[in-house]
Amino acid sequence: MKTTVKKGIEISAISLGTVQLGINYGISNAGGKPSREKAFEILDCAIKNGINSLDTAAAYGDSEETIGSWLAARNFEKKPFIATKAHSLDFGSLDSLRKSMRQQVESSKKNLGLEQLPLFMLHHFDEFLKAPDEMVTVMQELKASGDVAMTGASAYSFHDYKQLAATGFDAVQIPLNIFDWTQIENGGLKALERSGMIVFARSIYLQGLVFKKPEDIEMHMDFCREPLEKFCYLCEKYKLSPAQLSLSYALSLPEITSLVLGSETVQQVQQNVELAESAVQLTAAQLAEIRDCFLNIDSRVLNPSTWVKPKV
Repeated sequence: MKTTVKKGIEISAISLGTVQLGINYGISNAGGKPSREKAFEILDCAIKNGINSLDTAAAYGDSEETIGSWLAARNFEKKPFIATKAHSLDFGSLDSLRKSMRQQVESSKKNLGLEQLPLFMLHHFDEFLKAPDEMVTVMQELKASGDVAMTGASAYSFHDYKQLAATGFDAVQIPLNIFDWTQIENGGLKALERSGMIVFARSIYLQGLVFKKPEDIEMHMDFCREPLEKFCYLCEKYKLSPAQLSLSYALSLPEITSLVLGSETVQQVQQNVELAESAVQLTAAQLAEIRDCFLNIDSRVLNPSTWVKPKV
C-alpha cells in the first residue's frame, strides 16, 4: 500500500478506524460490535495488507483496550502508528485542565499498553477554542514529558482551518468528500498543508450518500438529486465505481496524508485495501471538472441533519 512520510513517520494511505471495535456503531452495522477474536482478525488483516495506522479514542467504548490486548499478543518489530483522542475535559482552570488531560493520557497509555502515545488528539476542535492558550501549554507539557509524541485535534468542516493550522499541533482529522469544496476554495486545506500537519480525512462517502441512486432519492431530499446525477455521470465518464471515485478524489489531493476508514469485518478491510489499490490519480483537468460540478452545491447536501424526513 502507498505510504506518505510526514513528521518523520511513514503512514499508510488508509488508516483503520476502530470505533466499530469498541461499540455498536453506524446505521449500516448489521453485525454489531465484533467479538475480541474477530477484532483481532480485523486488526491482523489490516497489518497484513499494509495498513500501519490505527485511529481510536477514549470515547470508543473498549476500543483502546482491544487494541492494547492485540498489541500485547503480537510480537511487532515495529508497532503501528496509533492516534487516540481525549474527551470530557475539565476547563475550570489551567490546573484542572492539566489534571484531566494527564488522566486521559495515563488511561490511554494503560489501555493501549504503551509507554508513549504516538498521537494524542482532542476529540473536537471546540475543546481547543474554549481555552487556546491553556490547551497549548498543556499539550506542550505532555510532549516535553515524553508521554505524548505528537498532538492534534479532530475538526469539522465549519471550523476555521487556518486557525487550526496555527495551533502548532502535529496532526488533524477532518471530514472530506467530493461534494464539499469550501475548505479548498477558502484556502483552509492549503493552510493545513503549509503547516506541515499530518492530515487524516474521514467521512469520504458522506454517510453513504455517494451510493444512492438519483432516482431513488425521496422527495424530502430532492436537493440531492442533481448533485448525484452529476456524480453518476462522472463515475461513468471516468469508468470508476462510486467508491473508487470518492476514494480516488480524496487520495488525489496533495494535502491529504491518510483516509480513516472503519471496518467491522475482515471482508470490509480487504475491500477497502482493494479500493485503495485500484484508486487512480485524478488529473488536473478531472479535478477542475469535479470542481465545476459541485462548487456551488446546495449546502443542505453537505449537512446530513437536513436529510431527516419531516414528521407528518
